[in-house]
Parts: sequence; structure tokens; C-alpha cells
Amino acid sequence: MLELLGAIGGIVLVDLALSGDNALVIGAAASGLPQRQRTQAILLGGAGAIILRIVFAIAATLLLQLPFLQALGGLALLYIAARLLMERTGKHEEVVAEQAKLIPHAGTDTQPSNSPGFTRALLTILVADVTMSLDNVLAIGALAQGELLVLVIGLLLSIAIVLAGSALVANLIRRLPWLLDVAALVLGWTAASMVLHDLRLGPWLHGALPYAEIVLYVVGVGIVLAIDIALRVRDYQRRQRIADAV
Repeated sequence: MLELLGAIGGIVLVDLALSGDNALVIGAAASGLPQRQRTQAILLGGAGAIILRIVFAIAATLLLQLPFLQALGGLALLYIAARLLMERTGKHEEVVAEQAKLIPHAGTDTQPSNSPGFTRALLTILVADVTMSLDNVLAIGALAQGELLVLVIGLLLSIAIVLAGSALVANLIRRLPWLLDVAALVLGWTAASMVLHDLRLGPWLHGALPYAEIVLYVVGVGIVLAIDIALRVRDYQRRQRIADAV
């Protein structure tokens, strides 16, 4: 029994140590939804992520043989970062237009659970969590040593804690919008890390590119930062045009 509890505790600790950024990104993805939908998106996305994590952990050996898996995951994270920032800008534009009486008021609290915003948030949570958890999954698969029960219990406990943290982050982002920028930058950093640690592309980059780690991290974070600045400039220009028109 002590050995079983020790193995489960090890999986929980490792997953939590590697999942701090997951909670931030999941919370960011759900922060734009009303309270009820926010909870549903986090729970449903978390449930899907648990299933996929278990499947991936069982297939850890096969995952290690897939070429460019982590590099593709890094590109997916850059796309998610850009979409999170664009969705926030879109919400700002709707508020400005509403204030200028260019569009009717829409009550976000009455959106159905199958609305496009809910679906996008749910998919973002699922894809981001699974993509950012590839390293976690491989580490956890090794700790479980083929014990499926240990693997499942450890993942369920750790994911429950991560999702509770995500709900807290989602509420904080509604009060502190700059946390969404932090989440996007974390995605850019993680994307660069995944490309650097790709089993096929990573060694080639380290051999062909001087200071590969510094360059990739600067590029990953720089892309997200450039998108954020460009969207803010566009949002500011649109606000000015609407203000002039009114």
C-alpha cells in the first residue's frame, strides 16, 4: 500500500511541477466566458484532457518515435496564443461599438453552451493542455512503470488540482486583464521549448544554429509580443475612428 501511495504521490508531484503554465493558459482560454459557461468549459476540457493524457501516457513509447511531434505542438501553441489575443481584441471592439450604439446590446450571460465562444474556449483548453503536457505525459508514463491504476489515480488527482487553479486564474484575468498577456507569452516560451526539445528537430537546431536556445526563446516570445502589440495598435486606431465618427 505504501508503495502504491508513493507512486501516486510521485505522479501528482511531477505533474503539478510541470503543469503550472497549463493552469494559466486554461484559465486564460476560459476567462472570456460567463461564470456558468466558464466552469463548464474548464470541467469538460479537463475531462477530455484527462482521457487524452491517459491514452498518451500508455502510448509513451510510440510517441517518442513520432518525428517532429513536439515541433508541431510548438506551432500549435503559437497559434493558440495568437487566437487568445485576437479574441480579447474582438471583445474590446464589440464593447466600443456597443457604446457607440453601432450594435445592439447582447447579454453574454444567456449564451447557450453550444455557442461558438464556448466551443472555441473548450477546444482551446483541450488542445493547449494536451500539447503543453507532452513532457508531463512521458515523465508520468515512466513513473507509473506500466501500472495503469497508479497512472489513472495520479492523473485524476493532479488534473483536479490544475483545474481548480485554472478556475481561479480565469476569475483573476477578468479582474486583471494583463494576465492574458502573461499567458500568451508563456505559450510563446513553451512553444520555443517544445521545438528545441523535439527529438528530431532539436539536435539539428543545436548543431546548425549558434546559441539556438536563446534564439528560439527570443523568437517564440517575440512573435507573441509582436502580435499583441499589433492587435493593440489596431484596437486603438479603431477606437479613435469610432470616437471621431461619434
